[in-house]
Amino acid sequence: MTDDIPGTEPVQPEPEPDLPWTDEALLAVEAVVLDVPGVTDLYRGRTSVGNAVGSAVAAVRRIGSSEAAPRIAVDGTTLRIVIGTDGAAPAPTVAHAVHDAVLAAARATGRQPTRIDVRVARIG
Repeated sequence: MTDDIPGTEPVQPEPEPDLPWTDEALLAVEAVVLDVPGVTDLYRGRTSVGNAVGSAVAAVRRIGSSEAAPRIAVDGTTLRIVIGTDGAAPAPTVAHAVHDAVLAAARATGRQPTRIDVRVARIG
């Protein structure tokens, strides 16, 4: 063991590569968002221009399919979420709760978003 030898550092394991965000994973995160108290609606998030082509291709592939398109947008390692709130709790409090719930759900599945962008589109 290198822990017992002075002047040596323990070897850190290599980080696992980020898992891709599949439609199934995003739909599971949507369910988590909708379970947050104060959230009444989930709207389609938008990706940056660079990822718009990929989103358009995915949408075309779903035409004629019974698959539901995820409303959470993935922009690299950033998740973009747009919610509506019931107005009972302050919107920033609800947005923070959504952020925390999404981060916990992502980590539980082995994913680590670098940013979770939660926007409030409607209050009350």
